Amino acid sequence: MKNLPQIMPVFPLEGVVMFPNTYLPLNIFEPRYLKMIDYSMSQKNRLIGMIQPKKTRDKDEDIDLYNVGCAGRIIKFEETEDSRYLVTLKGVSRFNLLSNITNKDNFKEAKVSWNEFTEDLNQEGSKESFVSLKKALKDFFKLKKMKVNMEIIDACNDYNFVDQITMICPLALEEKQLLLETKSITKRNNLLRSIIESYSSEQNITNTVKH
Repeated sequence: MKNLPQIMPVFPLEGVVMFPNTYLPLNIFEPRYLKMIDYSMSQKNRLIGMIQPKKTRDKDEDIDLYNVGCAGRIIKFEETEDSRYLVTLKGVSRFNLLSNITNKDNFKEAKVSWNEFTEDLNQEGSKESFVSLKKALKDFFKLKKMKVNMEIIDACNDYNFVDQITMICPLALEEKQLLLETKSITKRNNLLRSIIESYSSEQNITNTVKH
């Protein structure tokens, strides 16, 4: 924890969250964010903070950010022929946002605190099987008539399965943020299952009304 920076670049991206020990691919093309990646690559820690904006205003400097984000380390970097950067972040730890500024290169730098999420660096892995969550997911996919390989869901035994699902599921940004701010992976599992089951209930009601 003492080796984590107190100030780092942050990337405000609506609807995108990441968690410790998950992987997030990014396609970077805006000039200011290309500069952000250049800066991060020049630092020993290669960290970027992913954080959601609450809402976008007319001026980028006035964007309100949520209070909790997650830092990821650049573990893969590729520059394309059309001057884009393809990078992959690996989640390190969540953080509390204390303050932020837009710097001379037009990307945001934030002062952060890691103290509330010290356990993010000491995860030993949950022994949960996520059986109830997997069932809720499969029921939801069936209701939505989405083609999904259910066997892959059943076979997934990663301890942070719930975090991976949170990242890829089309949840509301407020729901993703609530899950991000929930410290315990067990509580995140219960919360995500509840959210997905509520979607399924709404879909059932909609189907009943249509018929």
